[in-house]
Amino acid sequence: MTKKPFIIFAVLLGLLAVAVPAWAYLTDGDPARGPTEVPANLKSGQTRFTENCGNCHTLYSAGTYSNFGPNLDQKLAPAGTPTGPDAESQIEGSYSQVMSAILKGYDDPTVPGRMPAGISAGPVAEEIAEFVAQTAGRG
Repeated sequence: MTKKPFIIFAVLLGLLAVAVPAWAYLTDGDPARGPTEVPANLKSGQTRFTENCGNCHTLYSAGTYSNFGPNLDQKLAPAGTPTGPDAESQIEGSYSQVMSAILKGYDDPTVPGRMPAGISAGPVAEEIAEFVAQTAGRG
């Protein structure tokens, strides 16, 4: 029996042992993929979102990635052009949705887990909701 099949297998295994982790690092583990630059009036909301919501929710503009809660870029993506004539009403609608979820929580029996009520309140909740409403699905 020759050693050639074992050598080929070892080389292939070695390549996969390097290639797969490198691919994973370059896609989801890239340290350059962090929070995006946002206007100064949204910076505090961005920070507060990352601290309070980023463990559960994906939001490109915050640089957060999670599979637990809904992807807010998908859930709150604006219909049509994000700068069109309906943009302001869409932002207001997203703001209301986010504020409601923050204050009242979210419990859907078809979705595992739940978002508890009162994660944030007052000005902190308003900053988070404004940041999400202004940036979700627009990155």
